[in-house]
Amino acid sequence: MEIRQLKYFIAAAKHLNFTKAARECSIVQTAMTQQIANLEHELKVKLFERTHRNLSLTAAGERFLKDAKKITNQANLSMEDMEDFKEGYDHVIRIGYHGEMFKKDLAEILKEFRPSHPKTKIYLSQEPQDQLVESLEYGELDLIFTIYGSFFKSLEWLKAEILEKNRVKLAVSMDHPLLKKEKVTREDLKGEKFIDFEEQNQKERELHWLEEGMILDHYCLVTDHASGEILIESGYGVAFWVDKLCEPGRYPRLRFIDIEDYNDTAKNCVAYRGDDLSPQCGRLLEYIRNFRFYQKK
Repeated sequence: MEIRQLKYFIAAAKHLNFTKAARECSIVQTAMTQQIANLEHELKVKLFERTHRNLSLTAAGERFLKDAKKITNQANLSMEDMEDFKEGYDHVIRIGYHGEMFKKDLAEILKEFRPSHPKTKIYLSQEPQDQLVESLEYGELDLIFTIYGSFFKSLEWLKAEILEKNRVKLAVSMDHPLLKKEKVTREDLKGEKFIDFEEQNQKERELHWLEEGMILDHYCLVTDHASGEILIESGYGVAFWVDKLCEPGRYPRLRFIDIEDYNDTAKNCVAYRGDDLSPQCGRLLEYIRNFRFYQKK
């Protein structure tokens, strides 16, 4: 079994199309199918179900995909680590974060951490929540900063620590009719189109409101606050916004309104693999624990 075969398999599983997978891997389609066949022969299992028009993963393929991602990720990271080692770094920490709310705090934490750990190299990656969790699971990231979701409890490998809690407000354009109100109720939100963030927490909120008889009218999903800001400012819809991001001057072309009968909070957290935390990540985690987050809880 070779790393390149695993990469071909991952590409095929991603596209469920050998031609597209071959194009991504810069090989011809016949070579792609042959390499997948060789891999299946070596593993003695069928990874794909093939029909005239469709390609799908078998149960064995679904299971093997997780291992293939972990192996290829580890190989890639090992090569990067050797390059960093040659540059004089002893340790590498890869941090993922979701949303604008973590940028300022993360910069302050790393500013405190850096002088005492000059030979630790930091990589940062901003990604949607689902991708952050997946990257953490497969070892591409060591720590992630995101909004806590109740679905974390079902992930036995993941450990999350709540950093702070934020009230949720309604973000609207500067000329929105609801600005006539100092506070709004959920009844006022009926008929509004919502610009939602592509994260599991948003789905949980939607289900919670649905249980209480409130159906949200969706406009679209976004993965970042900048996209949400543009759409809200242009009048395409409204959005839920955490009060940490509602400070004056951050989004000057938006306005934020308290929701009188909605007391839920967004819980910012740091998460990591509970059984695979390096000593250097443990030291950074201590800096995070000593940061002002914990003074607010």
